[in-house]
Amino acid sequence: MAQETHPSVESARFVREAVTLKAILVGIVVVLLSEAYITWGMLHLASRMNKSYLPMGLFFVYVVLVLINIAFDRAKSRWALSQAELQVVLGMGLIGAFFPFFGLASFLPTVIAAPFYLDTPENGWRELLHEHIPSWIVLHNEDGAATLFYEGLAPHQPIPWGAWVVPLFWWGSLICAIGWLTLCIMVILRKQWVENERLEYPLMNVSIKMAAGSDDAEGIAHMVRQRGFKIGCFLGALAVLWNIVTFFYPLIPRLPTTPNAASWLRWMEGAPTFWVQISIYIIGFAYFARVEALFSFWVFFVLTGIEMSVFDRLGVGSSVGQGGLEAVRSQSFGAFVMIVLVSLWMSRGHLKAVFRKAFKGDTEVDDSREVLSYRTAVFGLGIGLLFVGGWLHLAGMELKVLVLYMFFAVIAYVGLSRIVAEMGLPYANISDTALNFAPIYILGSRTISAPSMVSQGFIYALFATTRGFLGPPLAQTLKLTSGLKFRRNRLIGAIAIAVMLGFVGSIGDTIYTSYRHGGYNLGGLTRVTGVRNNYQRAVTWIRNPQPPDWDRLTFAGSGMVIVLLLTFLRYNFIWWPLPAVGLALQGMYMARRLVFPVFMVWVYKSLILKFGGVAMYRRGQPFFIGLMVGYAFAVFFSTLIDHIYFFGQGHVVHDF
Repeated sequence: MAQETHPSVESARFVREAVTLKAILVGIVVVLLSEAYITWGMLHLASRMNKSYLPMGLFFVYVVLVLINIAFDRAKSRWALSQAELQVVLGMGLIGAFFPFFGLASFLPTVIAAPFYLDTPENGWRELLHEHIPSWIVLHNEDGAATLFYEGLAPHQPIPWGAWVVPLFWWGSLICAIGWLTLCIMVILRKQWVENERLEYPLMNVSIKMAAGSDDAEGIAHMVRQRGFKIGCFLGALAVLWNIVTFFYPLIPRLPTTPNAASWLRWMEGAPTFWVQISIYIIGFAYFARVEALFSFWVFFVLTGIEMSVFDRLGVGSSVGQGGLEAVRSQSFGAFVMIVLVSLWMSRGHLKAVFRKAFKGDTEVDDSREVLSYRTAVFGLGIGLLFVGGWLHLAGMELKVLVLYMFFAVIAYVGLSRIVAEMGLPYANISDTALNFAPIYILGSRTISAPSMVSQGFIYALFATTRGFLGPPLAQTLKLTSGLKFRRNRLIGAIAIAVMLGFVGSIGDTIYTSYRHGGYNLGGLTRVTGVRNNYQRAVTWIRNPQPPDWDRLTFAGSGMVIVLLLTFLRYNFIWWPLPAVGLALQGMYMARRLVFPVFMVWVYKSLILKFGGVAMYRRGQPFFIGLMVGYAFAVFFSTLIDHIYFFGQGHVVHDF
């Protein structure tokens, strides 16, 4: 059992079992409340509470829990949670909060319902798609189940749950298998990232500080008394509350602190615009990120913006669609892949030790602090890959496409998990087209069977948001539990409960709401347009077979070369200031939304570290935590105002 503590944690600090029945029960409540808040905020009030790796819907619930726990702790109540228990609760919340809006629940039900409902004589789906779709994957609409999903039921008409049993069973088995193999991957890499490389994990470091007990000087119980925290809390709340007044008095100028008060700014002809918003949530977490990572992000935004402008003027990239933008996306995806490969190469010593432990039982390799033994993780990873590969093959994916797809899937899980751990920005994604269709770009649709291309439409459910599926939340959870005393079977059980609650609760809620109100009326919750476009791509490729996309591959290759060059400079010249990680996130809409607050924090933090050093940086931490806490409460208050006065027509108070 994992009884030892992380080297960076004092051995006497976590002597109690972390995964208690109390922690699991509270974790269940946190998962359910955060799911409800996320879905409620999206459906009725227009705010998006689940786009980040520490979703606002979860962060607010966690802050409330921490404050309630402080009161219980001071009252010496037996209901008070220890810091270790709070960290387990947060881990369960991170996993459960992955599934609602902007997670799997927005994509999977629509992928299941779309093929037989959205076909028309014009789009050719009936002739080109339907014969290649296995009956156990989708709704066939023979009883109108798919039609009613999009158009809604009549009052008192029962929901046809029976039509969903078979596809949800098989999709559920795939989700569990992917979740399992992702857990195995994260267990294999945890020690390398947490103990050997000592990645920052800024999102979790903030959360751990907040969970610290009353006797900890860095805990929120002491922090709330500090002037910096109070000022930050006031400003974070003011950033939202001022704009609430403008809901009722539109002539009052709004602060550019919420999405409904921000605007786009063009900084160069031909370059992408960026979003001018003083995003409190991004600013708060970015303060805890490495200054080099912040620098890399905004510098590559500028460089790729110039690149897009030049490409568009010269006509470079016109063959891949969207000109310079798609060229940069391909370049960034190539950079992303190479960053992961370089990371794995740098981890080769640790990986060799893991495999020695798994296959030879090497007693010198200690895996007692891991959630799974290395043997279980390695063989579990193999079994998981075989199951997922078999599932996709039965769904129609041929072997050569399958091998490439699973390679890029693992790259995505590992890469996004590492970027979140290293950079610490609450938002990050990569190109969904580059990820989903990489095998087709590499092989060419001429050499790929029709069932394989149709199966790409199903993959949209797993990678449409390109957030690394369960990789980042599981990696963050393993960081939270590093150094805690826990029993393996209990922690695995807590993770499994969070996955099942998240999957069943959010998918069930999406299906129920779609039948009651009509999926077409739910906007982003059902992602109708994205699913239609994905299936339509398969039809286009079947009708017009294409050779390998050498232009996209060339741009991707240039990104890989840039990463190798920057890595060489980084490890051979200590003074070199620019890491490659920022390049992997460029060309995306999310980068345009992040760059302004990231630049603001980079300037401020650089000045703080230069003139005040680490001591001044640490003194500023309570202010930025207070900023996020005040903002979270103000966002919740704003949703209450929208619920009372603007129900169904709410304001986008929180998005990025």
